[in-house]
Amino acid sequence: DGHTHTHRLLRSALYSMLLVSIATSALMPRASLALSSPGAAAMRAWPTMLADAAQLGSALLANGAAAQDFTPLLLGQAGVCGSMLVGGYGLEKFGDVPEPKEVGAEDGAVDIYRDSPLRYCGYLNEVGEAFRPLIPVEIVYLSYVGAITYILADTLDKGRKGGAQGGEGAVVRATFGAVDTFSWQMLASVVFPSFCINRLVVILVSLQAQAYCPEALQAGWLPTAAGLLAIPALIVPLDVLAHWVLNGSLRKVSAKVLDCEGIETECYVGDQ
Repeated sequence: DGHTHTHRLLRSALYSMLLVSIATSALMPRASLALSSPGAAAMRAWPTMLADAAQLGSALLANGAAAQDFTPLLLGQAGVCGSMLVGGYGLEKFGDVPEPKEVGAEDGAVDIYRDSPLRYCGYLNEVGEAFRPLIPVEIVYLSYVGAITYILADTLDKGRKGGAQGGEGAVVRATFGAVDTFSWQMLASVVFPSFCINRLVVILVSLQAQAYCPEALQAGWLPTAAGLLAIPALIVPLDVLAHWVLNGSLRKVSAKVLDCEGIETECYVGDQ
């Protein structure tokens, strides 16, 4: 029907945007790769790709959000972030991205990891990335420790609830519940938003370092303020994007292993 067709078009468009952006981010002038054979060029390209990944990791763990040149790599990373936001909002608006049913959850019961102020611990790393230009990098690291500690606690809680249902396959159900929770939390709360906020802050710091930047826009707190304001704007699209990624990967496996269509207990939904 029309709704399914729209969803397929949206999914294809998202894949295309992500692939183009990732390819752009990896596009750097490499004159030394002009070798005589395609096979040799491919072999020479692998160290380059690994070096680019190491460079990105170094940037994310650097001793501050230092200004950088506007290279194709940095611009490509900005394109990846933009594609993630556009794709996430598009999936939320026009797509049909189901979320997994929480096994063992009771109607009306309060989940302290999702329904209490404790859930804000999942944003510690994002706040840390926003403040990166103004604080010692050790505090940024501690923000990640706090966020991942919260994620591990939520993971254990969801695995315990899945196993507490008992019956056949309780251990497997608990394992998939924990893995699903950890994977989604890491994507939606750590990997996706930290990358986007880090790149946003770096781009703004780099713009401030340009000679044409007005003095009124060179205040050191402006990139941090922009990073903090970006946090609520990232929540919905990146949450949906994380569900979409898992629905097309891990949850397809868990649905088959747990035989979600052949049992009466709640299970994990797949991509529809």
